[in-house]
Amino acid sequence: MAKQLISIEELTSKVKELIQNNEGPFSIVACDIDNLSNINDMYGNVIGDEVMDKVISIFNNNLSETDLLSRSGDEFTILLVKKGAERSFMDLEEIRRYLSDNTFDLKDSTKTENINITVSFGVASYPRDSKNVIDLLRVADSGLFRAKKQGKNRICLSEAESMALKSSYFTKTQLDRLSELSKANDRTEAFLLREALDDLFKKYNKKHKGDKTL
Repeated sequence: MAKQLISIEELTSKVKELIQNNEGPFSIVACDIDNLSNINDMYGNVIGDEVMDKVISIFNNNLSETDLLSRSGDEFTILLVKKGAERSFMDLEEIRRYLSDNTFDLKDSTKTENINITVSFGVASYPRDSKNVIDLLRVADSGLFRAKKQGKNRICLSEAESMALKSSYFTKTQLDRLSELSKANDRTEAFLLREALDDLFKKYNKKHKGDKTL
C-alpha cells in the first residue's frame, strides 16, 4: 500500500510525541529534488510533476511502514522511526544511489523523456543532535543546505562524519540481473537483497527444525 503524504504539522506532532515518550532513536530528514526548476524549464511542468511522483513512489517502496513523509513544493520532510544517524544514513544512501545510478522514462501527453533524478538530504537525529523538535528541524535544514552547497546529490549529517557502507561480492550476471529487477520494481538493490535474505533465513530455519525432528 502506498504511503500517504501527511502535513508537516502532523509530522511534527508525531515527533513531539516520540520525544515526550523518549522513544528514540529517530531521525528527521530534510530532502530536496535537485534542479527541479531546470527540469520544469527544459521539459515542462507535466514532466516535472512526473519526477515528483517518481520520487514519492521510490520513497513509498523503500521506506519502512512506520516512517512518515511530508511534502512542501519540491521539498520533503521525512521521519525515520527507530533509526539513528548511521541507520538513517544507510537507508537514505540506498535511495540516493538508486536515483543517481538510473534514468527514468517519464511521459507527458506528446512525448517521453529519459530523465536523471538526484536528491539531496540533511539529517538530524534524536537524541544525538537535539531533544527539541524545532532544533531537530533546524539541524536537518542546515544539513540540506550544506548538501546543496557541496554539489548536491549527497547526504549531510549534523556533523562532518564518514559513514562507510559494507560491501558484498556477486558475479557480474547477478549484479546485472539485480539492477534490472531493482529498476523494474522501483526498489533499491539493498532492499531486494534484504528481502531475499529474509526468505533464505526462513528456508533454512525450517530445514534446521525439520532435521531436529528426525
